[in-house]
Amino acid sequence: MMNRYSLLLLGLFGGNAIAAEVFVTPYAGYSFGGQGLAVNGVDDYRSGKAEDSSHLGVMLGFTLSPLSDSYFLYSHQQTDLLQQVDGREQRFDALSVDYWHAGGTLYFSRDNLQPYVTGSFGLTRLQPEQSLDASSYFSMSLGVGAQLFLTDNLALLTEVRGFATFVGNDKRFDCYQNQQCTWYYSGDTVWQGRPI
Repeated sequence: MMNRYSLLLLGLFGGNAIAAEVFVTPYAGYSFGGQGLAVNGVDDYRSGKAEDSSHLGVMLGFTLSPLSDSYFLYSHQQTDLLQQVDGREQRFDALSVDYWHAGGTLYFSRDNLQPYVTGSFGLTRLQPEQSLDASSYFSMSLGVGAQLFLTDNLALLTEVRGFATFVGNDKRFDCYQNQQCTWYYSGDTVWQGRPI
């Protein structure tokens, strides 16, 4: 459905990654891309996309060692589904995208500047505003980033992460009250990038 790549995250990291056992990280970012939807029109199929938009979320984490931690994350994006009509994009429906994941991070330094790799897995929930109900699918993510500690309990994060949501053979996406399905996945995997 979406081809999204993430750009940047600036967040607050509550807790010392070396000394603390628990940390909380609220975050905000911007998702862009969104190609890969098909619109079932009256006479044919048109290309569609999810509009670029911001998202918000939070991570609750636990320190495992000076160079690793584990976490649970929740992320919410409210955006619009767009369709191509005569070369122009038109709003078709609203869409919310939610991630519920568990994951881990491996750091490469104990200094104030800590580059890292991270990965997670869980569920993606896709909810068009006018559909009968939401669809949930298994998903996973991989990312790289760095955090810079400003104090023992405060850090700035920058991260690039890609999400893959596996929709399989479930091509139906947005079904209205009359059961006519209007949006379809164009492949077996939904790709999205987000700063988290």
